[in-house]
Amino acid sequence: MRCFERPQILWCQLAVFFFWWFGVQTIQAEEAWLLRSQAILQALEGQPRPDWLYGQSEQLDVKRQAQQVMEASKAIQTETLSTTVASGLPTTPSNKPVTLMFVSFSLGESALKGIFEETAGRDDVLLVFRGPKPSQKLPALMADLKRLLKSIDPLPNIVIDPTRFQRRSVTSVPDIIVEHDGNTRLHVRGVSSLSWLDEQIKAGKQGDLGTLGDVAEIAEIDLLEELKHRMAAINWKQKQEQAMARFWDQQKFENLPTAQADRDRTVDLTITAPRDLAAPNGQLIIRAGQTVNPLDNMPFGLCLMVFDATVPAQVELIQRQSCQDKKARVLYLATSLPRQDGWEHLKTLESTLQTPIYLLTPDVRSRFQLQQVPAIVEQSGNHLVVHERKLPVSSGERS
Repeated sequence: MRCFERPQILWCQLAVFFFWWFGVQTIQAEEAWLLRSQAILQALEGQPRPDWLYGQSEQLDVKRQAQQVMEASKAIQTETLSTTVASGLPTTPSNKPVTLMFVSFSLGESALKGIFEETAGRDDVLLVFRGPKPSQKLPALMADLKRLLKSIDPLPNIVIDPTRFQRRSVTSVPDIIVEHDGNTRLHVRGVSSLSWLDEQIKAGKQGDLGTLGDVAEIAEIDLLEELKHRMAAINWKQKQEQAMARFWDQQKFENLPTAQADRDRTVDLTITAPRDLAAPNGQLIIRAGQTVNPLDNMPFGLCLMVFDATVPAQVELIQRQSCQDKKARVLYLATSLPRQDGWEHLKTLESTLQTPIYLLTPDVRSRFQLQQVPAIVEQSGNHLVVHERKLPVSSGERS
């Protein structure tokens, strides 16, 4: 999406006769679009640019990475693990305890495989990893897990969720927390045996049992913290400037040749309906073969000033032009703007003309049969007249 692109208008697609039937509504809709464009431009001033304006921004990349973390468990479930991973919680009734076992590859593959085998088929147990190892991508982590899980059936419940590590302040592994109705019932570190844990629960043990065995540091990175560091290191002002520059580099302009002589051209909007056309309520609007000029029923109401903003002489000439209908709304349409510092040029031009400036779009160019600039489009009787104006001698160079 670009700021100056306007949506397709129905009457432009079907025929000009919609200008007659929806004349006032069409003009209002077009001006509403123009006002929205100006509002977008004003909103950009002095504020972080919206996501859609960034072509390949690091911000979007960071968001995608964060989303990958939250969807990693679903990816594992899709390819290798059990169906409970998709939600990140074991499929146990809410009135039964849930065991969260925080683990890491720092325990060693042999120990991990033993944990996987013991927790296989246990719907009340969830194994939690924090993320990938340093410099490791998520797909590589998935491959390591699939390799250890290859001969295990049924599969244990596994989730990759750094938020659980943060919320429960888990800094070493193994770390087991038994939850019941959202409350911590039992907490122990240095133990990974489910049979031992089950005995403690049966014995009525509760609370923090402390560290009862060897613990290891967590080998995997805290991906959420990593993302925060990456975002903090980004020069957002520079990225915004680059994004704005890309906008103008990629902008397609409706360039028109410079008028070599004064010329007035008449644009007849009369059309012949190819078939019967009716309103949504069934009322017949126009019969097939009927000839209609929309300007016989509704005034145009606009005066279009079309010019090349890269040519100072055209800007100066268009400033001196006036419309025959003093009540018509004047709209300035630029066929082109300088790609270098385009936003600054646009703001300067709007300040000079003291009115919003909009880019000429393909449908407007075609609708009013624009051929050369500078040009003024306005109504005369039941026709539109396009006034093309020659520039003064020794002018016309682009800025």
